[in-house]
Amino acid sequence: MNARISGLWIVHFDAGAAHGKGLAVLQAGEILGGDLAHTWVGSCRQEGSSLYARVRVTPASRKAWADPAVRSSLYARVRVTPCEEETKEEHPERPMTVTLTGSYIEGQAMLAGHAEDSDTVVNIQMHKAA
Repeated sequence: MNARISGLWIVHFDAGAAHGKGLAVLQAGEILGGDLAHTWVGSCRQEGSSLYARVRVTPASRKAWADPAVRSSLYARVRVTPCEEETKEEHPERPMTVTLTGSYIEGQAMLAGHAEDSDTVVNIQMHKAA
């Protein structure tokens, strides 16, 4: 993986009715990240300005989110409000794998793809933070 793509990224995503943002670290062909409701683990590769990724999206532990004090504390600490996906009944309870392709240009990346076994289209915009 090119050193220019390695680092900490701010991620904005749309996946069907769900949308949100989180952080991801890209390094040595691996992706590790998440948002307040999910963890993201996967692989990526760069060929010139093209990016290819495969990411497993797993819901965060429900035990932590069941405690209102924990949930309030987390939201207060990061100064965000729950996004629509975190409050809806249709929040995915099982992991899903997403296959993405896109491009990288000077600290920004755009990827699009789909979740396996689903018609859900996923769009991602990323901005390099560090």
